[in-house]
Amino acid sequence: MCFSAPVSFAAAALLVPIGLRSLHLAWHSDRRLLGLAAFPLVFGIQQFIEGLLWLNLGGFHAQYTQAAALGFLFFVYVFWPIYVPLAARALEHRGTLRRILLLIAAFAGIMGGLLYLGLLAGTSELQVSVLQHSILYQHRPLFDLQWNDWVVRTGYALIVTLPLLASSLTGLRIFGALIALSLVLSALYFDHAFTSVWCFFAAILSMFILQLIQTHAGRVSGGLTLPNQPSQASPP
Repeated sequence: MCFSAPVSFAAAALLVPIGLRSLHLAWHSDRRLLGLAAFPLVFGIQQFIEGLLWLNLGGFHAQYTQAAALGFLFFVYVFWPIYVPLAARALEHRGTLRRILLLIAAFAGIMGGLLYLGLLAGTSELQVSVLQHSILYQHRPLFDLQWNDWVVRTGYALIVTLPLLASSLTGLRIFGALIALSLVLSALYFDHAFTSVWCFFAAILSMFILQLIQTHAGRVSGGLTLPNQPSQASPP
């Protein structure tokens, strides 16, 4: 499979309007869905940034290569590990799980923040290159601990998939399963550029969110709500 600037920009052009539509539906049906509804929009922005990175690696504005890479990795290391548990928490009615999701977000924020600060400060020695038609991000590991890549990826996978898989919403559990599958396939078949490839697959899968929001919006209009919670639909 070939990835390139046009592919990233095409993904962004597809995902941004889907995200805006999802946000519109969530705002007018159940605003607890807003966090989830923003997934396609944010993934679209992330893909646009990687499209710029592709251009810079090709010599368009080579001096901005590091800036584009840091912009992309901000979503990988900081935004998604915090945002996914919080978005799932907003839709959860079980108190114990809500507390667990908050702890997961806090832990992920601390670890991801420390790693990203190392990238910003230059101490992690970020290197970006193209390998087999994909972008490879290389840097020193957190705290200089030479953890096995599979251990790190497994931990990351748990943080971004378990909150979805544990959700009370069937549609969100299905989305979580798809994300988990994309992680496994990316690790098995695109190990040379796992970060870039998985983010692309996850971005495309986020289109499923629009269907989930549309389904829920229809239930709200029919008088149904999220499990064990009163409707927060906005007035017509």
